[in-house]
Amino acid sequence: MEKRLGLSDDDCRELEQLAAAWFARGVDADYLVHALTAGIPQVIDSPVGFVRGRLLKKLPPYVPAPARPAAMDAPARRLMIECTDCGAPGKAEAFRDGLCGACRHSAGGPAGDPVPAEGPHIERDIQVHVKRLREQLKMR
Repeated sequence: MEKRLGLSDDDCRELEQLAAAWFARGVDADYLVHALTAGIPQVIDSPVGFVRGRLLKKLPPYVPAPARPAAMDAPARRLMIECTDCGAPGKAEAFRDGLCGACRHSAGGPAGDPVPAEGPHIERDIQVHVKRLREQLKMR
């Protein structure tokens, strides 16, 4: 290590538990030596006291365990949404403008055709949709 930090066998046994706490937190030996020897003063009166103080003051935090990858057998999570009109659940791809095929069909257009985004009746359609949403909120 460092000549100025000459430790006896008894000193090492005394500091062993403190060093073990560092290793338990995921630190390797090179990091520990660097943390103990970086920026040490020219004169050290008590090497064991100096090392003990550094081991206590510079103790690193616990490193969280790495996240385990999802098991191959676990089913994939899927997002399900509900129709804003009837509340029918389904995959996101099945809904247009928040409506399922049946509600889109009953709203005036064929089930496969998207509701036009522009046109003379767009304001009225929005008002009808907002009114329907408000009614649904009142029912809850």
